[in-house]
Amino acid sequence: MDKSLQQLLSSLINYSGLYPPAGLNLREALRGYVDFSHSKYSWMLSNFVIPFNELPLLATFADRKHQLKGPLSLCITGPESETLFDFKNAVIHIEKEIQAAHSGYPGEVRTNILELTFPRGSVERMNPEELVKSLEAVVSSTAESRLLPHRVFFGVPGQGYDAQTTKKIIKVIAVHNKSILKRKIENYLFSGLKIECGGPNPPSAKYLADILLYARDANVAVKFSGTENTPYPSFDYSRQHSVHGFLNLLIASMLAYTQDLNLEETIQVIEDKTSNNFEFKDGYLLWRELAAPIMEVKMLRMLSITSFNFTSFAAPIEGLKEQQFL
Repeated sequence: MDKSLQQLLSSLINYSGLYPPAGLNLREALRGYVDFSHSKYSWMLSNFVIPFNELPLLATFADRKHQLKGPLSLCITGPESETLFDFKNAVIHIEKEIQAAHSGYPGEVRTNILELTFPRGSVERMNPEELVKSLEAVVSSTAESRLLPHRVFFGVPGQGYDAQTTKKIIKVIAVHNKSILKRKIENYLFSGLKIECGGPNPPSAKYLADILLYARDANVAVKFSGTENTPYPSFDYSRQHSVHGFLNLLIASMLAYTQDLNLEETIQVIEDKTSNNFEFKDGYLLWRELAAPIMEVKMLRMLSITSFNFTSFAAPIEGLKEQQFL
């Protein structure tokens, strides 16, 4: 395997098998996560995605914990909320559940990421003050302990995919991140944006390109979440909707930084189904004549384009095999 592809996919997969369309129970999903951690593709594995209200059920993990090489790395998701009050209460409950999980399994679980959704009412009214209060509620809570997640990614409620709304949210996150740096808050790195790119009504390539570029310019980290995961754009005939390619999204993100892509170019990368236009070398990856050097890919994966929630291991692995990448 070429080193640039390995760097692009390293620690990429947040396994979200508990969510549709997989919809596994906790025991099944944990079994799949542990089994994949022993496969030859384990280098792609990152966190196990779990709703905060299922943390008390981690006793299911007890008979498998000895099979992991280290702590169970968690990406914890919160509930959607209507109001700022509901959001703040949810943050308090999430903190308690995380602390309880760490107490129950000392040294055996590690919480790396928290995924939250801004209050629906605050977003619908586009109330920047309430959005900032949401961010502050999370920071004041999670910064209290190094055991709590130091990176939090915020999603946009609903599936309206309005680019202007999402851009305003990115701007609020960017300004707040700068204030975190100035205040030198310990145990908290940054807030980022969670981008939903799957489901029965996936966002358009134009929407994805537009907010990717805006997040790039605002220096806000992103993570992706999909449902069906194929390397290149495809069509899911069983569910009758199109599917964005995870390689396209990742490579578009890399080139947006390294080649300063504009909107039209970014859309072209996201929509490109011609696998021959994508090349992976030991020192760089290519789309047509545009390159991203491997060291920049490594840096961007750490700081800017962090991970991708996959509901299945089989789909992305089989897709990569079909392209003879694995």
